[in-house]
Amino acid sequence: MGLECPAIIFISCLCLIGQTAGNHGEGHKGPEEGTDRCQGWEKDLRNNLSAPGNISDYLEGLNESISNLSPGCVQSFSLNISYSTLMELMEFLNAKYNNLKPGTRKQIYKWVETIYTKTSGPYGMSSWNPKPNGTSTWNPKHNEKQQGKPNNNYGHDKGKGKGKGKGRWITLAVLNILGRFIVQAPTSTLKSIAGGKNSTICQLFNTSSDLLDKLHDLTPVQARIFLKGLDECDNVDIKNETVIAKLGQLACFYPDKQLKLLEMEAVEALKNKLLNCTRNLRKIYEMLVKNINVSTLNGEGLKKLGASVIGLNANQVSNLSDAAVADALDELKKVKGWSKGQIKVLVKKYQKVKNVTADNLKNLGILVSGVGAKIFNKFKGQALLNAFSQEDVAESPKAMLPVQKKSIMKAILKSVKIDSVLGLLPESLVSQIPVDKLKNADNITLDFLSKNKPWNKGQSVTLINRIKDQLKDVKNISKLKIVVKGIPCSFINSLKPDVVKALANNPLVSSNQIRCFSKKFFKEQIASRPNYFSELTKEDINEFLVSYMIFQPDIKDLKLIPRPLCTNMVELISQANITMLPRSSPRRKELLDYATNCLRVNASSMTEDQGNSLGSLVCAFSAAEIQNLNKTVFLEIVDQLRECGRFDNEKETNLRGKILSAYPPLSNWTVDELIQLGGLLAVLKPEDFKLIPNNDDIKTALEEILSSRKSAENFIPPDFDSFPNFRFLYQKLFDIVNHKSAIRRARRETVPDKTQGPTSEQIEALGEANNLWTPDHLRNILVEDFIDSLETLTAVTGFTDQQLEALKSKAIQAYGMMITNDQLASLKKITLAFTTEEVKKYFTKPDIDTIGAISDYKEWANMRSLQAEIIVQNFLDGRNDNDLSSTDLVGMGYFLCTRKWDQIMKINASAYSSAARDIGTKICPKPEILTALKVKAVEAFSNVESWTGAQLQEIGVVAAGLTAEEVPKLMISAVSFLTPAAVSQFLPNVLSAMTIEQLRNLGPQNYGAVTEAQKKAMTKEKLNALNENAGYARIIGGAGSVYWNPVMMLTLLVLSLTAALH
Repeated sequence: MGLECPAIIFISCLCLIGQTAGNHGEGHKGPEEGTDRCQGWEKDLRNNLSAPGNISDYLEGLNESISNLSPGCVQSFSLNISYSTLMELMEFLNAKYNNLKPGTRKQIYKWVETIYTKTSGPYGMSSWNPKPNGTSTWNPKHNEKQQGKPNNNYGHDKGKGKGKGKGRWITLAVLNILGRFIVQAPTSTLKSIAGGKNSTICQLFNTSSDLLDKLHDLTPVQARIFLKGLDECDNVDIKNETVIAKLGQLACFYPDKQLKLLEMEAVEALKNKLLNCTRNLRKIYEMLVKNINVSTLNGEGLKKLGASVIGLNANQVSNLSDAAVADALDELKKVKGWSKGQIKVLVKKYQKVKNVTADNLKNLGILVSGVGAKIFNKFKGQALLNAFSQEDVAESPKAMLPVQKKSIMKAILKSVKIDSVLGLLPESLVSQIPVDKLKNADNITLDFLSKNKPWNKGQSVTLINRIKDQLKDVKNISKLKIVVKGIPCSFINSLKPDVVKALANNPLVSSNQIRCFSKKFFKEQIASRPNYFSELTKEDINEFLVSYMIFQPDIKDLKLIPRPLCTNMVELISQANITMLPRSSPRRKELLDYATNCLRVNASSMTEDQGNSLGSLVCAFSAAEIQNLNKTVFLEIVDQLRECGRFDNEKETNLRGKILSAYPPLSNWTVDELIQLGGLLAVLKPEDFKLIPNNDDIKTALEEILSSRKSAENFIPPDFDSFPNFRFLYQKLFDIVNHKSAIRRARRETVPDKTQGPTSEQIEALGEANNLWTPDHLRNILVEDFIDSLETLTAVTGFTDQQLEALKSKAIQAYGMMITNDQLASLKKITLAFTTEEVKKYFTKPDIDTIGAISDYKEWANMRSLQAEIIVQNFLDGRNDNDLSSTDLVGMGYFLCTRKWDQIMKINASAYSSAARDIGTKICPKPEILTALKVKAVEAFSNVESWTGAQLQEIGVVAAGLTAEEVPKLMISAVSFLTPAAVSQFLPNVLSAMTIEQLRNLGPQNYGAVTEAQKKAMTKEKLNALNENAGYARIIGGAGSVYWNPVMMLTLLVLSLTAALH
C-alpha cells in the first residue's frame, strides 16, 4: 500500500499536464485575433488596394503569382476602395481570368457586389481619369463612369432573394468593371439585368464592347437568359446577320426555334461565329444540315458545309459518296468535333478511293483515329513517326483505343531508336513508351524532363532514377514537372531541408509524397528542439507549408502548441485539402475538432465568417453538427460542402433536412438553387425532386451538373470514392424529357402508345439516364433512331442484362443477318447480350480492331466467359498463344482473363513485357489467372525482390498474384508504387504477410484500397502500421503503450528525483 499513493499522484500529474499542454497563454488573445486569410504576397495585394495612388506597376509584378490567389483572401479584401483602384484591379483580373481558381472567380464577383450593395460604392469616381489609350474595353465613357456609383436608394440592397431589385446595382459601367466575372452572378441577377427594352444587356449590345466575345465559360442557362433579354431590346433581331455577328459567345447557344427561321446570309453569319466556340455544337449543326440531301453532294459541296458537317447523322454520313469524301478530305480533316462513328465511316470511304499508307497518313489529319490497328501494324516506323509529328495527326490518338496506340508504338519502336522517338513523338503517345525502352535512352537530361510531357507514373520512376544525382539542389529540383511523381520517399529522406521544401511546393506531387515531406520536416524540427511544439513561435509557423497540415503534426503535438498561436495553425489547416485523407481517417474529424476548440465555437454558435474560415474541414462535420448549424451559416458554407462529394447515412439525412429548411419551398426552386447545391442534390429523395418544377431551365441545369460529374475510368480506391450518387437526378432529367415528349405525342395521337421507343433526340438529351427506359421501350426504338444514337447508347454504363438484350435485338434488326466486324465493334457493351449460339453465328472471324473495341468489359471474364472463349478461339483462328503479339495482348483486354494456365504460360515474355501496363489494368476475377500472369511477369521482369517501383506500375493488378512467401521480398522503397487496384485484389493472407515497414510505406491511395477482409487478417501491430498511411499517429511499442511527450518526461524526472531525496 505504501507505493500506491505516490503512483496515483504521479499519474494524476501526468493527466493534468497532458490536458493543459495546449493551453499556454490562454486568455491572452481572442479567437479571431491572429487569423489571416491572406498569405505572403496576398497580404501586400490586399494592403495595396486600400493604399492611395496608382497600383498598375504593382499589379504587373503579380503576373506569375496571381493564379494562386485564394478565395479566402479575396473575402478579406477591403470594401473601402477607390474607383480607379477597382478599375485597375478588375482590368488586371479579367486579363488573368482563365488562370484563376473557380472559387476565386466567385469570390471576386461577390466582393464587387458587396462594394456596390453594402457600401456607398467606390470613392473618387468623379476625379479619376482613365488611361488615354482609347482602345480598352475597360475605359468607360464619362456618362458610364457616373453610372458606376450606386444610387443611394438601392445602395444597400443585399442582393438576396428574388426581388426585382436583385441586380439593379449592375449598371452598364459596373458590367464593364465586372467583365467576365458577370458569369459568376446568380441567374436571378442576370434576369434582372436582361429584362426590358432598355436593360443593361440592351445597353451593352448597343456599345462597341467586346465583352460577349470573352464569356467563354457561359452556361446554357445564362446564355438563354441573355438571348431572351436581347429579344426584348428595341431594334435587336437575333435572326438578322448583322446582329448575329455581334452575339459573341451567345452564338454558341443559338436557340433551336430561331435556327429554323434563318435566311441563308444569317446562316453563314452564324456559322462564322460558331468557329469561335469551345462547347459541343453538334445540336446546332444538326439543325443546320438536317434537310440536306447528301447523296447529291460532290467534294466542293461537302467542303462548303464547313464545320457544320459534323451535324450529319449516321445515315447521312453513310450516304456520302466515296469520291466526295476523298475530294473534300483537305477540309474534313480540319474539322473538330467528329464522333468516333463518323470518323470510322469517313476513313472507310476514303480507303475505297485511295490506299492508306504511312506516307499519306498525314493527309487524314485528325481522322487518323479511324484507321485500324491492323493497318498501323503494316507501316514502317520512321514514316509513322514522321506522320504523327504533324500537329493535326498528333491530336488523333486522343480518340483512339488502347489497341490502336499500342499498334502505332510497336511499329515505331520496331525500327526507330528510342532517342529519335523521344524527340518527335507527340504528347498523346508518350505514355505508351515501355519503361524498359526509357532505361536505354541516351538523351534523358534534366532539361528534357523539365518539359511538361505527360509521363505516366512508372515512366516517371524510371526517368527520375536516371537523373537523381542532379536533384540535390533547389534550382534543379524546381525544374521538374509531371515527372516529379516518380520520386520515392526513400530519395526524399536523403534530401536537404531547403531542397525538400522546393519539391513540396511543386503542385504535382502525390499525397504519399506530401506525407513523406511533412513527416521528414517535423521529425527534423523535433530532433533539433525537443520541446519544439510547446515552444513554437509565429516565425516557425511561417515556415510551414499548407500541404504539410494534411498528415502532420500528430494531433497530440498540435495540442502542445501555445494557445495564442492556435489560430495561426487553424488558418493553415483550413487551407489544406483534407479530402486527400481517406474518408475513414479519424484525422479529418480530429483536425476539425482542433480548429473549433481553438476558435472556441461549436456548430450551433458558429458565425458565417467562422464557418467560411474552416475550408475543407467542413467535410468532417458529424451528422449532429450538420443538424446544429444555423441556416445562415449553412448557406454560407454550401460551396465548401459541395466540394466534399458523397455523404453517408445520417449525414446525408441531416443535410437533406438542412437544405429543405434553409432554401425556399421546392416548388419555387429555380436554376440558382440547383447550381449552388450541385452535388449536394444527391442527398434529396425522389419525392423532393417531384416537387421541383419541370421546365427547360431546370433540365439544362441538371444536364450541366450531371455532365460535370463524370466517373473516373480508372480504379478508384473505395475509401477515396467521393462521387455522389446521382440516380435521382438522372430520374428527374428523365421525367422532364419524357414529360415534354408525352405532351407532344398527346397532341398528335388520340391514344398515346405507352411503350413507344425513345427518339434519337430524347436519347441524346438523356445520356446516362437512358438506363431508365424499360426493355420494351428500347426494343421499340426506330431503326434509324437506333443507328443515329448508337454512340450515346453504347456509352451508358448502367444498362441491365434485359436492357442490353433489347438493344441487341434492335441491332440485329438494324444490321441484318450479315453483321460486319465494324458493326460488331460499334455495338461495344451491347455485344455482352449475344448468346453462345449468336456468338458462333456473328463472331466468325473477329479481327484485332473488333476485339479491341469490346474487350474492356469485365463481364467477359465471369458471367460471359463461355461466349468470350468462343470469340477468342475465332480470333486466334488456329494460332497458338505463343504467336500473340503485344498488340494482340492489349486488344484482348478482359478476354485474356478467360485463358487457362497452360495457355498463359505459352505467351511470349517479350510480348507480355511490352503489353504489361495495359494487362495490369484488368482485374481478372480468378486468383489462379492472376497467379499465372504473375509467373509470366517474373519471366519478363526477373525475380520479385528486384522489382522496382516502375515495374510494379507496369505489372499493375498482376502483382496481386504474388504468394505470401513472395510479398515480403518486395523492396520497401517500391511498395508505394503498387497500384490501388492491385492492393484491392491481394488475398487477405497474402497482404497480411507484408512486413510492418512495407505496410507503413504503402501510401494513402493504397491504404484506401485495402478491404475490410484484408484488415481483419492482419495482426494489431501490422494494422497500426497500415493505419499510419491514413494520418493515424504512430503507436510506439504496440498495444497498451503510452506516448511520453517532453513535458511528461520532465515531470517523471522531477518526481523521481524527489522520491530519491526522500
